[in-house]
Amino acid sequence: MIKEYFVCKNCSKKVKFEAIGTKNRNHCPFCLYSLHVDKKFAGDRASSCQGLMKPIGLAFKKEKPNKYKKEEKGEVMLIHECQKCGIQTKNRISGDDSPQVILAICKEEDKSEVEKQLFGHK
Repeated sequence: MIKEYFVCKNCSKKVKFEAIGTKNRNHCPFCLYSLHVDKKFAGDRASSCQGLMKPIGLAFKKEKPNKYKKEEKGEVMLIHECQKCGIQTKNRISGDDSPQVILAICKEEDKSEVEKQLFGHK
């Protein structure tokens, strides 16, 4: 039998393995916490650490300049830090991630761009 969900180690909510807009579900959409399960690349599940990964901030995926040579910010990425070994990783947000929790860890100067990407407006 294939498991359809996991229980978040941080908030204890049931989370479906399917994620909106990503190939591998790697964090809880309710609290954004993750587990340190990947070692070399997303989805390899080869890490022996298994520590709790805390969402500590956001970053923007690097994008090439647009046709007018203007730098634009790419998609929003979560920054996680393992509470056991200290490693930091970047992960794509999923379409079902809590916008309130995303905005709560966002720097003030990035809020406008993050809101634009989450809600489609400025």
